[in-house]
Amino acid sequence: MRRLVSLLSVSALVASAGIAAVAQPASAADPQKYTYQGSSGGSQITALGSTISSGLTASSNLSDSVVPNQSSVSVASVQVAGLVDLGAITSGQQAVASGDGVKITSGVKIAGISLLGGAIKADAIESTSFASASSAGLDGGTSTTFVRLTIGGKAYPLNVPPNTKVEIPGLVEVVINEQRVDKSIPGKTVRTRGTALHLTLLKQQGQAPAGAEIKLNPTQALIVPIGDNATPSAVGGFAYATFAGIAAGDSIKVLAQPTGIVMLPSTGTDGQEYSVTIAAANIPGVAEVGAITTRANAKTIPGYSDVTTGARLAKINLLGGLIKADAVDVTAHVTTSAADNVAEATTNLVNLVVAGKKIPINVAPNTQIYILGIGQVYINQQLTKPGYSAVVGLRVTLSTKKFGLPIGADIHVGVASSYVFI
Repeated sequence: MRRLVSLLSVSALVASAGIAAVAQPASAADPQKYTYQGSSGGSQITALGSTISSGLTASSNLSDSVVPNQSSVSVASVQVAGLVDLGAITSGQQAVASGDGVKITSGVKIAGISLLGGAIKADAIESTSFASASSAGLDGGTSTTFVRLTIGGKAYPLNVPPNTKVEIPGLVEVVINEQRVDKSIPGKTVRTRGTALHLTLLKQQGQAPAGAEIKLNPTQALIVPIGDNATPSAVGGFAYATFAGIAAGDSIKVLAQPTGIVMLPSTGTDGQEYSVTIAAANIPGVAEVGAITTRANAKTIPGYSDVTTGARLAKINLLGGLIKADAVDVTAHVTTSAADNVAEATTNLVNLVVAGKKIPINVAPNTQIYILGIGQVYINQQLTKPGYSAVVGLRVTLSTKKFGLPIGADIHVGVASSYVFI
């Protein structure tokens, strides 16, 4: 079994060591009976089918088999015009020993909520999902508290019974404190899922069609046994378009959050592609990007797992024209089975120019270019090993203070990672 960093520590992972090996042997003292996975975030907007209109914000994820362990992420605010207006969001996971087993907790808190132009409001919402497994048995649950929640002008208490359904006629159906716990006693698997507010639009709102869904405070906690051939392997993956950060000790100071991020649930997508599409992204003075699509797709059944993630970007302009490209397309793919074990990464570049030099469309993996007075440019940076694949199409690390960025600033363009717990 391998030790995996949290999914969203990809920023720290790539920024601090290129694409470092996230799979490391666990020490002999680490418990090896269970694998856990937890995820949480502030908001997510999903159109009909599997197309994600607005990816999970303040998304945090932790997958591993060792304890103690934790991850967290926070953002100052989130706005999606006419649909979602949120204040500060804090999201995170914590894994601890529980008897001779493990307990994973996922939580998220939002301060200041206004949905659908104020039709739904709250001062704060806090949600937690947990799962635990040991020789004593399986357990799991979800809890959510609401501070001054109103829906269509009606006030709701601090604690609302699970799966309460209400409706604002002609506008939206709402499930409050949505939760579900699934236990497989023979397989010793437990999974809990919760959503503080689950909205389904009854008519079009802005660019969101009737039937679109808005989820607030989605949380998940999952535990599966290690080495049980009757249980599908847990999978993971993510992709995003751009990111800027700087190493700060063992962590990363985020200068610009990942854009267009899409993440895989640990149970896969049953072969259905999840995607995020954005018209454009702009990190002032750093990166201008045109159309963006990020994607993730995974199928996992007992004895077989297949995971693909990728990002496609058009019209890239970095650092005031220092680096330009018509398109960057990256893909990370992993397949595991008794007969096969594939881990591969690809980068395709169209009309890439770095400091006036044209770069071939299929540049060799891990190509490096040093630009005097600027820093290092990495092209098609990738790492593959059994059960794991990651790729960064373009990465720039500054060796001097420039472009309004500090020394050591790290910029990523086109990132994808796929993996299977093996």
